Amino acid sequence: MNILYLHRTQGTGVEGVHIWGIANALSSLGHSVAVLSPQGLQTEQQAACAASDHGPARTTARQRLFGVVSRNFPEFLFELAELSFNFVLAAKLKEFMTGSRVDAIYERYAIFSFAGTRAARRAGIPLVLEVNYTSRSPLVRKRSRLLLPLADALDRWLFARAALVVAVSSHLRDQLVDRYGVPPEKILVTPNAADPEAITPQTPAIETLDGVHLAGRKVIGFVGGFYPWHGLPLLVEGFSRIADKVSDAVLLLVGDGPERAAVEALARQKGLADRVLFAGRVAHGDLAPYVASFTVGVMPDSNEYGSPMKIFEYMAAGKPVIGPDYAPLLDVIEEGRQGFIFARGDVDSLARCLLRILGDEGLAGRMGEQARDYVVSERNWVNNARLVMERIEHGGKNS
Repeated sequence: MNILYLHRTQGTGVEGVHIWGIANALSSLGHSVAVLSPQGLQTEQQAACAASDHGPARTTARQRLFGVVSRNFPEFLFELAELSFNFVLAAKLKEFMTGSRVDAIYERYAIFSFAGTRAARRAGIPLVLEVNYTSRSPLVRKRSRLLLPLADALDRWLFARAALVVAVSSHLRDQLVDRYGVPPEKILVTPNAADPEAITPQTPAIETLDGVHLAGRKVIGFVGGFYPWHGLPLLVEGFSRIADKVSDAVLLLVGDGPERAAVEALARQKGLADRVLFAGRVAHGDLAPYVASFTVGVMPDSNEYGSPMKIFEYMAAGKPVIGPDYAPLLDVIEEGRQGFIFARGDVDSLARCLLRILGDEGLAGRMGEQARDYVVSERNWVNNARLVMERIEHGGKNS
């Protein structure tokens, strides 16, 4: 099939990994894929030339402008800009679809984005709508209340007209059914994934960091931004509860962000400055050796609706995982199989999980193998794309 992938993001960071993971997976299944976004149009051939880590290697001028507008516009004006972008996108869609055959549109849902749905309906082709959140989700970005009724109404219109709604968690599926009246049979739950060929247990691990030897030590690892919603103080506190019991353990934090200074200060306060290591920001394509050094990968905090990609990348590397008891993590971590679940926000519960894994090398090894097997068999981008296309190829046209 000829598939047009639409998204309204900068196409960088974890969003970029997700977008290009799906786009490249569709291509690997034999479909022709073009990606249309605020940055313009990319075919799979153009993407292959410009791509690094599943997405554009450099931040373009358009992406920088998009970021400035996103960060600095008052929310009401930003939302008006989101609505206005539909007219820009509609023109781009008309131009592309006039000159190229499109058999299906795959769109990454965005609040106020309706041009893709209209184009699919006019062309009589199926629209796959991938939903990572809704206008009612408690997002980091605070949306204006003035346009919330319109956003909610558009959500209902979009979800009703998609041929298939792809939800990344069971929580979102339930919300789609209960709040928006989407028929359950029209929803496919596919949590996020990883590329098991890019991240493997065979990757050589980094052996030292800032003069600290990691080889032979028990490494508690985290990858991600240093933001309040990732719960890094909880992880440092949890580590402090077990540090005396596991004397060869270190905490390795890969990433950066506004909370870094506070996390460093907490490590010093707990007397762990020499055992909490900061790798700084690492490009996605360079992460594998860091994850390879982990004994266990941790997700200290999350949210009710999102599917954290880092969990699957830990698993792809053959590492057991620990995460809080939110529905999206309960969807993908079977207690004692790929790792352990702790009570969200409970430092003692987290510390107990860390001790169980760090204190039993055989258990950690078995769970890591099972985690890797899970990614290889199910939680990879190609499998996600295959499940979507199986539904679409047997599903018919838009409502």
